[in-house]
Amino acid sequence: MRLSADNINQSSPYWVIKLDELTFRFTTENGVVYRVGFYKDTYFLRDKAYHFFIANENNPTPPKDSKVYNVITCVLEEFFRQDASVMLYICDPRDHREATRDSLYKRWFSHYAHRDELTLCAEELNFEGYIVYTGMLLRNDHPEYNEIVETYNEFVKRANTLYHVQPK
Repeated sequence: MRLSADNINQSSPYWVIKLDELTFRFTTENGVVYRVGFYKDTYFLRDKAYHFFIANENNPTPPKDSKVYNVITCVLEEFFRQDASVMLYICDPRDHREATRDSLYKRWFSHYAHRDELTLCAEELNFEGYIVYTGMLLRNDHPEYNEIVETYNEFVKRANTLYHVQPK
């Protein structure tokens, strides 16, 4: 899969720089630097999916900026232009803002203009009281749609038997 910064920059409010095939960087008007992109999943769907990430590289508490939402939308649209694209996400719990991140994914999806072309499966996994927010987005016309949704649902059912959370 190769994503195009040229395609993203046609609609992005901030200039996006391509770092590699699946990773981009942009800087907001407030000087906040973000890295966004994907890495191939090799476990869950055996190379049929990619994990999505957003990393704030220089400001732990950035000011609100609606243009960031628009850049993320442009990056995700470029991703979903690819054939047979499946996106996975896990909300980072390190700063205890994982529930906020999960609600941002859900809000993005509910406001996305082409949401009728995608399916969002979002779950809260409970590992002995430790909640992990996770989700999957895929195109409704994906050739393996039913199998992928079934695999995700089975994974969610069995997740707490597959992984054990280590207390800090």
